[in-house]
Parts: sequence; C-alpha cells; structure tokens
Amino acid sequence: MHGLDLASPHIAAHLRTALRLIHFGGLVLGFGGALFLDLLLSRYRRSPLTAELVGNVEWISRFVALGLALLWFSGVGFLLLYQATEPEKLLNPKIWAKVTIVSILTLNGIAIHRLVLPFLNQRIGSRLLDGITPGRKAALIGCGVVSAVSWTMPVILGAAPQLNFVVPCAIILAAYAAVMLQAFLIASYAMRAPKVRAESLLGEPSRHQAAR
Repeated sequence: MHGLDLASPHIAAHLRTALRLIHFGGLVLGFGGALFLDLLLSRYRRSPLTAELVGNVEWISRFVALGLALLWFSGVGFLLLYQATEPEKLLNPKIWAKVTIVSILTLNGIAIHRLVLPFLNQRIGSRLLDGITPGRKAALIGCGVVSAVSWTMPVILGAAPQLNFVVPCAIILAAYAAVMLQAFLIASYAMRAPKVRAESLLGEPSRHQAAR
C-alpha cells in the first residue's frame, strides 16, 4: 500500500471497496461454515461418528480457516488504510474490540485443528460424547461456543455503526464474555446425556407382574 498514493480519494475509495468485499467474503465463509459445523455435530451428537461425517467436518473446516485468513488480511488492510488516510479512526474502541475477538477466534481455530479434529478421527465408530471425561466434554463444547459467538460478534459490531467512538472496548468485551458464558451454559444443557427413558421405568411393574 505504501507504493500507492493513498492520499488520493479515488485510490483510497477503490481500496476501501476491495477490502470490504474481502472482509465480507471472509465473514460469509467463516460464519457460515462455523455455524454449519456446530449444527452438524449437534445433530449427530448421539449417533456414532462415521468416516464420511468426520471427512465433511474437516472439509468445511478448511473454508472456515480460509474465512479467518481473509478476515485478517482485510482487517490489517483497513488498519493500514486508516493510518494513511484517516488516522482518527484508529481511536475507535470498536476496532480494537474486533481485533481482540478475532485473535481469540484464531487461537480457538488452532485448538480445533490440533486437538478437536484429531479427536473426532479417534471417535469414528463411537458416539461423540460417550465415555469421555467431563473436562474433555467441556473443552469440546467450549471450542464450539467460542467459534459460534466469536464469528457472530464481528458481524454484529460491523452492522452497528452507532457503537463507533461511543462504547469503550472493555464494555464490548465484557458483553462478549457474558454472551459466551450464556451460550456455554445453554450448549452444555443441550448436549447433556439423555435421561432414563420413561418406558424403562414402566418396565418395573411389568417385571413384578411377571413374578406374580
């Protein structure tokens, strides 16, 4: 960008449009892919994992990673463009809240590729959550929650210009953490082990009657 005359409004406008398109493409790939993965694993959480299902998860994960890369590329591009043309925008707390959230999303993505995907391959033929420790179950749910919430927040922040230069970065991140905690509690409840079915309890009288 330093080789271009960013002081020219014409060039700056074209760069801004290009970066917005890249940014939007990254959000579509990342948010859409992450949401689909969460729904897919939630749908089959009580069914044995198959090699085809795990293969689909790995394939979609590549698009999520591509979306994250596009998000970083466009985000850094915006920062450099602002520095050259509108440095006052770098004082917007919302920008740094988004940088923090995308950084957390990146660390979570690394954890998913290094820990969660190999774990899914090991669970082929078994149910996702059967026989695992509470700590590992919480970690799996946590990775999914961080992914879903952290992809959603940039979309919300980008669609809310009213927050520009108004809400401090700490408040935005506190709200982000609160949503994360609530989502984790909801996901933990939804992914809990199924209770004993009523018919299994109704079987007791039948055995007593048989004994008579």
